[in-house]
Amino acid sequence: MPPGWSVIRLGEVGSTNDLARQHALNPVDPPTSPLVFRADRQTRGRGRGANSWWSDSGSLTFSVLLDPLAFGLEDRHTPLSSLATAVAVIETVEPWVDRGSVALRWPNDVEIDFRKIAGILPERINGPGGPSLIIGIGLNVRSNLGDAPDEVRRMAAALAEFSDRPIPPEAQESLFDQLLERLDANLRLLAKDDRDLAQQWALRDQLLETPVRIDLGGEIVEGVGGGIGLDGGLRIRNASEDRVVYGGRVLRA
Repeated sequence: MPPGWSVIRLGEVGSTNDLARQHALNPVDPPTSPLVFRADRQTRGRGRGANSWWSDSGSLTFSVLLDPLAFGLEDRHTPLSSLATAVAVIETVEPWVDRGSVALRWPNDVEIDFRKIAGILPERINGPGGPSLIIGIGLNVRSNLGDAPDEVRRMAAALAEFSDRPIPPEAQESLFDQLLERLDANLRLLAKDDRDLAQQWALRDQLLETPVRIDLGGEIVEGVGGGIGLDGGLRIRNASEDRVVYGGRVLRA
């Protein structure tokens, strides 16, 4: 556990991001930061847009609430915090991956062999005490995806499926602690605009040199992934022009 971090462990809740938001808007006195809301299970876990996040007891589902100013993070760092967090997730789970390739699916997913094991949802809000940054993380460690909805089973996986070693409950707890430590370190690097951190998310880019279709709302951008820049933008190359996008939904085949 990083120094100064606190964890509130909960049983079954709706959404840890919602709990973190409520706490930021109605802070206790004195406030604690960073504060982690961790649930054994979420029933209304939130993903990007209208997406939801399914979880069970084999999942790590939690939200980090922190003061971005204490880390030196500016508003422009909020979307980049998703990439920094994804790198932290990858660094944490990689020692357990014996089969397959773990990568970052821009802008906020971690996958092994194109199957999603983790999702990240950053939010910056202004409360009575100033700005707060919330980073929601869902990581399938030992999840039983046979109990998940059909659409989740089609695209998701658990870390245990790619490990030749069993992952007992105590190892899942250790992964949680390691992830917080790496997240703390990466957010501090992000505040310094560390180029080595940006190089890590560029090296982990699953969409690099692959066909990409991105829904921008009123437009579909198609081309070949040209890499993730220092500013977090995804470059799309096609016959007519190169474009850099900073949001949107990456469409799956």
